[in-house]
This record gives sequence, C-alpha cells and structure tokens, in this order.
Amino acid sequence: MTVDAMRRLPSGDRRPVVLAISLLALGGLALCALRFGLRPTGWGDVWRAFGVFDAGNAEQVVIRAIRLPRLLGAVLAGGALGMAGALMQGMTRNPLADPGLLGVNAGASMGVVLCILLLGVTDPAAFVWVSLGGALIASLLVFLLGGGNKANPARLILAGAAVSALCLALGRAILLVSQQTLDVYRFWVLGGFDGIDLGQIRTLLPFFGAGTIAALAASFWLNALMLGDDAARGLGVRVGAAQALIGLAIVILCGATVAMAGPIAFVGLIVPHLARRVAGADMRWLVLLSASIGALLMVAADLLGRLALFGGNMQAGVMAALVGGPILIWLVRRNGVGAS
Repeated sequence: MTVDAMRRLPSGDRRPVVLAISLLALGGLALCALRFGLRPTGWGDVWRAFGVFDAGNAEQVVIRAIRLPRLLGAVLAGGALGMAGALMQGMTRNPLADPGLLGVNAGASMGVVLCILLLGVTDPAAFVWVSLGGALIASLLVFLLGGGNKANPARLILAGAAVSALCLALGRAILLVSQQTLDVYRFWVLGGFDGIDLGQIRTLLPFFGAGTIAALAASFWLNALMLGDDAARGLGVRVGAAQALIGLAIVILCGATVAMAGPIAFVGLIVPHLARRVAGADMRWLVLLSASIGALLMVAADLLGRLALFGGNMQAGVMAALVGGPILIWLVRRNGVGAS
C-alpha cells in the first residue's frame, strides 16, 4: 500500500496499518541489531546462532550472549517508556508530561542509590525491588502533595517537580560522600544495556508483563478521564480506581525500566507525540502505537551506540537523547507540541 493510499484512508483504518508497519520495521531493525556491531558478524552467523549453535564460535556467542539480551532489553524498555509517557500525558492532560516529570524516575533512582550505599549491592538484577519501591513512594508523595483525591494536573506537575528536585538533590549529596556508590551509579545513570543478560530479562519480564496489562486496561478508561472527572463519572467511570490503575501501570513500567537500564530520558516524552499523529485522541490506540514506536526508537538508539562511528560503546540513554532531541524540535516547529 502506497503512502498516498494510506493518507486517503480514514483515521480508523490507518491505525492498524501504521501499527503493522511499525512492528515490521521493529522486526527488521531487530535483525540488524543482531547482525551489526563493533565485532564483525555475518547473516550466516545470526542464522546459525539460533539454529545450529556452536558454543566454540565467538561470533555466535556474541550474538546470543550479548546482542540478544541487549535487543530484548531495548524492546522492553522502549515499549514500557512509550506506554508510560502516553498514560502520563493522558492522565495529567499535559503534552509535556513524561515519566521524569512526576518524580517516578527520580524516586526509582533514589531507591537504587540507597541500595548501593546501605546494602553494597552492585548487581543491576537486584535493583528491581528498590527501584519499584522508590518509584512508588515518590508517586504517592506526589499524589498527596498534589491534593490527593482532589488533585488536578497543574498541582500534580508542581508536586512532581518538587519531589524530583528533592530526590535528585539527596541522591547527589549521597554520591558526594560515597565513592563506591558513585563508581556504580555514574555508569548506570547514563542509561543503557551494557552487561545485561538473559537472567536479568527473565527476572524483570513479569514486571513488564504486569505493567503492560495494566496500561492496556487503563487506556480504556483514559478516553473518558481526558474529558474531565465529572464527565468521566457521568459515563460510569470510577475515577479513583482508574487513576490508581494508571498510576500503578506507570510505576511498574518505569520502575522495571530504571532497574534494568537506568533513567532514560526523552523516550517517554516524544514517542506519544509521534504516535498521536496517527492515533489521534483515542488512548487505546495511542498506548499501542507508543509501545511499538518506543521499542523501535530504543532499539535504533542502542544499535547506533554500538557502531564504530561512536566507538562501539555509546550508552543507549545518550543516543536516545541525541536522536530524540531533534525529533522533539521538529515536532514543536511543525505543529506545536500540543497539536502533534
């Protein structure tokens, strides 16, 4: 189907087509992520690594033990951040909201800092519970400071900015007095998938699965919530339960991502704007498209960071910012953030 033909389709017909195209593009890029990297490998190596695996073949070992976990981690992190950003922008009715705005990422990072300092933990696989706990505590604090059940988007954003600033300040104070914590944290905070293995993926997969289910369920209520609390109640939506489910989905998705890859910026902010150009105001499609586009963007960022052009070791979080920044500027200049 040509691009012109797609443009002539109604919006409702275009969305599944774009979703299918994004998933196909993700599959193609995933193959490239397995094939390309600082160490030269061929398409035959990729095929044999998942067919007739030879543990003595260095190229096949690199593909299965290093590139495959990185690919899976990038797909999970990108999809989770895309969904979390869409949910947060819908819940706050603020097109500039992202997982870092309401203190979620800052709380998760603070939990990891305390874990390293107090428990001496350096294994990223052990960060998941403290990351989720920190994200949950920060989210609850933002909710209470924002007015509790009477919270409105403006107050939530102000409370989130205050909690984020507090967590970041406390975290930096700890890093100044603990060299060991700084040594572990300074590499993790850049955001990336270096050193990730299939064991970590298996540990975190249930959290990503639970967060995805909660996000998809919450998307059905978000359409009504975006009309306002009174209108949502008039449509039979239990506003408190809906907000709690949305908040839970955001905390789980962001907490699991931070535990695995560190705090990655820009993805949760720009991906929903890209998806909204096709999904429109329907949050169900917006969440689905944000997941696929987020995964596509994160895999691309990780692959670019592993190429020789960047020395083969540029963190995915840095590349996401380098890729995401120009995209955000283009969106603002083209249509304005609110209209994207």
